[in-house]
Amino acid sequence: MKQHTTPILLRNNIVETLEKVHFDTSLYDESWIQNICFQNPQILPFDELEPTFIGMIPICRELSTDSGFIDLIYINEYGFITIGECKLWRNPEARRKAIGQILDYAKDLSKWDFKKFETECLKARNDNKTSLLEILIEYFPEIDESYLIDNIQKNLQKGRFLLTIIGDGIRENMEELTSYIHRNTNLNFTLGLIEIPVFKNPKTEELIITPRIIAKTKEIERIVYRISDSYVETGVNEKQENQNSISISEKVFYERLEKNIGKEMQQILYEFIQQLTDELNFVSKLGRGKRLSLNIKSPNENYNFASIQENGEVWFYGITYIGNKQIGVDYLKNLATLLNANFDDRFKEWQWCVKRNGKYLSIVEYLNKKDDWKKLIIDTLDKTKKIDEQQ
Repeated sequence: MKQHTTPILLRNNIVETLEKVHFDTSLYDESWIQNICFQNPQILPFDELEPTFIGMIPICRELSTDSGFIDLIYINEYGFITIGECKLWRNPEARRKAIGQILDYAKDLSKWDFKKFETECLKARNDNKTSLLEILIEYFPEIDESYLIDNIQKNLQKGRFLLTIIGDGIRENMEELTSYIHRNTNLNFTLGLIEIPVFKNPKTEELIITPRIIAKTKEIERIVYRISDSYVETGVNEKQENQNSISISEKVFYERLEKNIGKEMQQILYEFIQQLTDELNFVSKLGRGKRLSLNIKSPNENYNFASIQENGEVWFYGITYIGNKQIGVDYLKNLATLLNANFDDRFKEWQWCVKRNGKYLSIVEYLNKKDDWKKLIIDTLDKTKKIDEQQ
């Protein structure tokens, strides 16, 4: 199925149609793609693959490992590491080897400690930088050195990487390659394919790239593979309903949440969300940003019934847009009554919520009333269905 059409330029109300650059072009090579991605990491939608990988900073190119040279290494202020492998998809050999190659790189890095990783990255940079902290502090002045080192060390040890294969036109049917991953993986990573098709303005000869993630199509499905302390999973997709098979970002969210509400309540929340998913086809979706949050959404994802912050607070975004304003207001007011709290409409309608003494309530309080909360959600969902049917 064709996913994208040809982009156009609109200048002074005059439309200029861009030309797709063919794969056999001599206008660019892998080094060109690599350089574009290193100098402009903002064009790569890392956080759409994994929200915790937001704000990636380019660290080095051609990082030497036992399995070869990694094209691109990025790190963010939270110590998460992204591996980028650039391929020209006109090269059949590149298509065959790409996934196996990047897996080998990930396995190599998982054997390193922080000191080894830092030393090799600085060697690959070959400039006057003396530490990873010195590189990152230019972008994040308030970064904590011990926090950064601890997180990088932990992510190396656990194999928590975002692996990205970046190509000018990802056309290969990846089903045969995924069987290779099933047999060989023992890491806790997310694998994503990012396509950066290149277009040319025929009048100016300027090149324009339009990055996009190739995911959930017949050709390629975003697949997550991970390791636990006791066993290795062979491979799972996004919809598997097992806490051991959640994405890296979800796992980080639950780890941070556990520190604030305890392991028992964290597990109760997870089971409650799974119940909503199994019985009501609800969708739980991580919000993107520096501070992780988990949104509990209706089956069509139109309505957000709660946004659970990593510190345990429960916020609400746009609940009054659920069918009609009164349905959303009734939902919040009934929740407030259930929790002996208050319906708060002091700010913009989008931020109307439940508070007590001006403060958000903890998810623990909601979970202590989870059966009543679930019933309220069901009743509210039924009201929205009736509204939808009438429209």
